[in-house]
Amino acid sequence: MRKSSSISRWKGFTLLELLVVIAIIGILAGLMFPATTGALRKAERTHAENTAYNVKNAISAYFTEYRKYPVKGDANETEEIRTDSELMDILLGADSEAQSGGLNPRRIAFYTDKAAKPMGDGKYRKGIRLESDGGGELWDPYGDYYYVRMDLDYNNRVEKPTWDKGDSQFLPESILVWSAGKDNDENETQDNVKTW
Repeated sequence: MRKSSSISRWKGFTLLELLVVIAIIGILAGLMFPATTGALRKAERTHAENTAYNVKNAISAYFTEYRKYPVKGDANETEEIRTDSELMDILLGADSEAQSGGLNPRRIAFYTDKAAKPMGDGKYRKGIRLESDGGGELWDPYGDYYYVRMDLDYNNRVEKPTWDKGDSQFLPESILVWSAGKDNDENETQDNVKTW
């Protein structure tokens, strides 16, 4: 006499069932990819905007402290100043700017940020590439510098960059900061990040 077992045997998934599950997972991942990419682009743009405003605030704080803008030599207000070591050494309080003839003799750090991430080809992104003397360069999320214009003739206006279209040639600002955006071409204005 044979006893029937109350426990049924489980044999596992068939190959077809596994392929269906894998296909469903692939479709769901494909639907999520554009949303994730869009969110990452928006996060990079927001980071660039925040950093641009932080640079503007750092320059304003420097002006409040020293009653002049952090510019060496005979720069004019139509000149685009990059956030390379010439400007950032002053705002970071580098050793060289605290010495005689330096533009930050009190060695005040007007700007701080995270360390930049290397991209290759000597470029960095999203932060400061620090140097041993406390200076450095500020890079945007797209592997380029930020650009700055200041009211160097103290007339309460700054000439707009040539790529910024509009009626007026001047803006009622003392400091303009911008990034050329993801394409690193400021003439392609749809992705430019600016503080005005």
